[in-house]
Amino acid sequence: MMDLEYKKQQILEAYFPGISSLNDDDADNVYLDASDAQKNKYIAECQKLFVKGKDHLTMNEPFRPERDICDFPDLLSYDIPYWQYQESHDDAILEEMEPPKYIAKAPDNYVSKFYGDWVRLYIDGIFYYGSLYTAMHFILLAVEETVTSWIEQRYPYQLQLNTYQSENQKGCVSVEFATNNASNEEQSFKARSVMREFLKELAPELNDYLNSQTPATYIIYGVDYDGAQTVDLICKNDQTLSLIRPATFMDDFLPKTQNPAYLDLMTRRYAKQAIDRLIELGF
Repeated sequence: MMDLEYKKQQILEAYFPGISSLNDDDADNVYLDASDAQKNKYIAECQKLFVKGKDHLTMNEPFRPERDICDFPDLLSYDIPYWQYQESHDDAILEEMEPPKYIAKAPDNYVSKFYGDWVRLYIDGIFYYGSLYTAMHFILLAVEETVTSWIEQRYPYQLQLNTYQSENQKGCVSVEFATNNASNEEQSFKARSVMREFLKELAPELNDYLNSQTPATYIIYGVDYDGAQTVDLICKNDQTLSLIRPATFMDDFLPKTQNPAYLDLMTRRYAKQAIDRLIELGF
């Protein structure tokens, strides 16, 4: 352990020269004032140093087991105790979550709790900030985003009053807005309530539909606002979760990868259904 702490100190000094000689408050300020890129490089190096598993996968979400995710045999066995806790809010379950146990089959009423959990890992030697989903949650969130955008366009927070040429700058156009009126706000609230009810009804139907299909995974790469590599990692159903071992995450994940266009197709299908319902109700 002392050797690991020494290596961590060496990494810290490599990315923040002189920080070891500062007091705690000054050292904290140096770290906080550093660029996001500098912090990301430091975090990535520490990830390789301290984290188990072939891909150095970690997950840090509140109330998840404090044990390393790579100690658990598969994602299903990792998620079910957390699901049990979320359903019951029994604090005794928190202690039961710590010893990793193999769970061969999901309970009949189990619904995965992987809805964008923050993870960090290496893929082909590159460090990524990731989000872990099941397809049901990924699709539902995408539908909600699409329908919310439709509602906001239908009942905008600000109403455009007029457009006119700027007197001070040639070629510039100024747009005048008024704050949202009470009618728009009320209609928007009602429309969102209809949307939430639609998603609530859809969730179990969608979960059953996806669980009736063969295992599959989806991967979507991206870059965040400060240039860090990001990735969305999506497991299609419960059976997929039972086949992904955290300690060999990408070895298990990649062979099952399919085109994420399927997720877009499902999102468009259900978003259309939700918008059609809103139109039928007069929105």
